[in-house]
Amino acid sequence: MKKLPKKDVVVIGLGWAGSIIANELADEGLEVIGIERGPWRDTARDFNIGTVTDELRYVMREELMLCTRQNTCTMSNNPSQTALPMRTWGSFHPGNGTGGAGNH
Repeated sequence: MKKLPKKDVVVIGLGWAGSIIANELADEGLEVIGIERGPWRDTARDFNIGTVTDELRYVMREELMLCTRQNTCTMSNNPSQTALPMRTWGSFHPGNGTGGAGNH
């Protein structure tokens, strides 16, 4: 197991809030490292004016959203019900990748 050098602060998630916090702490002289679960977003590829309206890619496949297989939630209304994993997010669509929901 490789041991990495110690840092003052670890920011989990580099969406709007995490990025601002990381920047402010770094401006104050702290050593900050950011950890992001999702992929890097390339502006030219992911937000190109010619493909941004790709309904299959963004609406049906939800390419910018968190996949349920990565972070499955289970719900039950009371203890007697069996909690089953969610397979679709419904109206709640958490973003995935650097920038998170801010990209969405």
